[in-house]
Amino acid sequence: MPDGPDRPWTRGRRTRWWLVLLADTISVALIACFAAASVHDLAQVPGLLVRGAVAVVVAWAVAWLVRRPDDHLEVGWPDGAWVIGLTWALWAGLYVWGGALGAIPGAGGTVSFAVMLAAFLVVFCGGWRSLYGYVKAHDSLVPKGVQRRLDAQSRRDRHL
Repeated sequence: MPDGPDRPWTRGRRTRWWLVLLADTISVALIACFAAASVHDLAQVPGLLVRGAVAVVVAWAVAWLVRRPDDHLEVGWPDGAWVIGLTWALWAGLYVWGGALGAIPGAGGTVSFAVMLAAFLVVFCGGWRSLYGYVKAHDSLVPKGVQRRLDAQSRRDRHL
């Protein structure tokens, strides 16, 4: 499992914020678009984007505070799960609150929205974390010395 307890690519460093901010922001934008499209009302995209952005920023801050000093928000477990779970709870809560204020037309399907939101968050936010963990685990499986010899052998084979 790529995000097991022994992750050599996380030792001695903190969260790669550039990766987390970019990937989670793209994920929130995609989720907002898919959520609005699922109810056939693209006018909801801006409101969903704002609620999603607020939810993920608060989730990052809380997860970072809870997981300090070993924070690695780019891994799937446990830090990524904190971000995904908190984002889901906050975004669903903001959706319900916005619906109570009349800001979201057809907000009667809050349970459906919450289930759909959970699925999309797991797919998008959990998905990029899983792929990142898989790639980094694969990279760390080949020791640097062996990789240099393999690269040299590959270059020699290409020149023959």
